[in-house]
Amino acid sequence: MKFSAPLLFLLLLSLLLFGSCKEEASSEKIIHLWIFNNSPSPLEDMNKILKGFHVENPGIKVEVTVLDWGNGFPKIVLAAATRKGPDVIQVPSTWAASLTDIGALMPLDSITDIWGSPDQFIKGARETMKPRHSKHVTSLPWFLDVRPFYYRKDVLDSLKIDPNTITSRESFTDVLQRVKRARISINGKLINPMAYPAKNDWNIVHNLSSWVFSAGGSYLSEDLARSNLLDQRTLDGIHFYFDFVKNGFNDYSNLDKTTAGVSSDFDQGRTAFIGETTSKSMYLDNQNFFQANASSIATLEYGCIIPPTSRRGQVGKYFLGGSNLGVFNSTTFKRESITLLRYLTAQSDVQFQFSRISGFLPALAETYNLPYFSENRNRKVFQQIVENGVSYPAISAWSAIETDVLTKRLNNIFNIIAGSEGKQWPKSQIDSELLAADKEINAILSKDNQKRQSE
Repeated sequence: MKFSAPLLFLLLLSLLLFGSCKEEASSEKIIHLWIFNNSPSPLEDMNKILKGFHVENPGIKVEVTVLDWGNGFPKIVLAAATRKGPDVIQVPSTWAASLTDIGALMPLDSITDIWGSPDQFIKGARETMKPRHSKHVTSLPWFLDVRPFYYRKDVLDSLKIDPNTITSRESFTDVLQRVKRARISINGKLINPMAYPAKNDWNIVHNLSSWVFSAGGSYLSEDLARSNLLDQRTLDGIHFYFDFVKNGFNDYSNLDKTTAGVSSDFDQGRTAFIGETTSKSMYLDNQNFFQANASSIATLEYGCIIPPTSRRGQVGKYFLGGSNLGVFNSTTFKRESITLLRYLTAQSDVQFQFSRISGFLPALAETYNLPYFSENRNRKVFQQIVENGVSYPAISAWSAIETDVLTKRLNNIFNIIAGSEGKQWPKSQIDSELLAADKEINAILSKDNQKRQSE
């Protein structure tokens, strides 16, 4: 077959252009990012966040995979063992030490040197960047999780209570007593003083922690070598929290509910106070929901206060959770992965965008200078909480301590409390569970220490 000169020229030009496009496509670096379910539509929401990254870095494409909380950790461990994992990964703050110990995460010390002091991150979050037994920074704070207290404004108004006066556990108890005695009924619904979930909820340790920390207690000793559960200050915070049920402020029926159930009761106008995540405020601000849902109160007015967990005249310390981001050690795109890490953690506009989408709080301190936080009375409370937040111990043994000991034993305690309704308060049984938990924590720490000494 013969081709005319013009047609031959077009064919050659097409081949050259196709080859050029193919070469350009193959030069694009694909970064795999693994995250968890952090927002209502995690994949779609994350891709929105990454639009700016793709504009700034046209040679890098980020592909997002959403992991399930139930099997995410084993999947990450397998990926580390086979060196077939992501390039950048979400690291829940309580997993940072474990993933560091198995060598899954690339050291990031030089990164923090380039970007400046780690002080750019909220203080409490910095504790998880470099796990206690590591020589290196292995992840950077991404977002934070705290538990502010929400209140029904109409309830406090009816009793002429200024929420700004609820600053200690003593003043909080006084207010709960007033709500209980007043037996306030709004829209035909009796208002209960407060509510927290218990037996069937994964937040069980998080909800307790602010009361422990504010009492001056802790779960582990300062050197993280032994349990501190039976320390008098720790016990003071624990028993004060349980006593909300004993004193009739948190109804026994709440002990069978999850966070979702207790939260729904608040929305339905049945509860004066709850402790919840900051994402709750996004939901409450959406008045369209209440107007569309006939079973909800149409104009719920709410406010936020700092958790009233400290003694009068003392500064509180509060639960601080969240997630970091790390670079997988097996990545072949270190420079590109670090570029993505910097985009997500070190730019206040990106931190702000993610906070608006997810409801979690920024880990980058300068983000709180934005009017969204500094000029809103409720979100200013969030900032005050994170500034006094305390992260769980950054050791690999913590995961087992939290899940296998504290969660299990607290569930046992709340089962005991639930079964005691109408009877004598089961203090001796509660103390027996705490004693057993103390021994189990020490056994885990001893085994972990022996393992380290043998390595």
